[in-house]
Amino acid sequence: MRVVGVFGTDGSPQMMAHKLTSAIFPQKDKLIRNLMGILAEAQVGNPLTFPMCGFSSDDWVLALLKTKSYIPLNELGPDHESWGMKDAGGGRLSIHDKAKQHKAYAETGSFGNFLFQAYGVSKIKQFHRLSGEKDRPWQDVFRIGMQELEANWLKILTANEKTTEEHISTVSNLIKRNPGTACAEAQKLVTRKR
Repeated sequence: MRVVGVFGTDGSPQMMAHKLTSAIFPQKDKLIRNLMGILAEAQVGNPLTFPMCGFSSDDWVLALLKTKSYIPLNELGPDHESWGMKDAGGGRLSIHDKAKQHKAYAETGSFGNFLFQAYGVSKIKQFHRLSGEKDRPWQDVFRIGMQELEANWLKILTANEKTTEEHISTVSNLIKRNPGTACAEAQKLVTRKR
């Protein structure tokens, strides 16, 4: 039996699909854990949840590229520190760089969606299984390395940029104004429009 603690939310629970995915597919590597969790949240969850915050993860990544604040995926380690977070003990994390945390999660969500669309769920599950034995087995599962996967993802993402130009502009402005509050401001903006 696995127990998933949900805390720190007002109103209805957020990110339940993400947390349940992490419970079903436990993973020591934060990149892989969040790749699967954010993908699950995007597929069945609430679009207002972090890191989407009312927009798609793709919109956020395109805005990060536009504002030159994108973090290369190889800089996102398996630990919490490279994600702008610290382990506060007792299963709780503290955020020491909210902007970096949001960037890392949004990028991972968009990248996870790319892998799902390009390779299918069976390859993502295979990647998860193999990652228990090997660190980040990109080559073993997808037949190309992480840098090439990342380049392919960004190429496809930027080729489709015109379809969400208005969203990218809105998200870019929020990032420029204050990257640490961009998610919360996006949620407010989307909620007001409803």
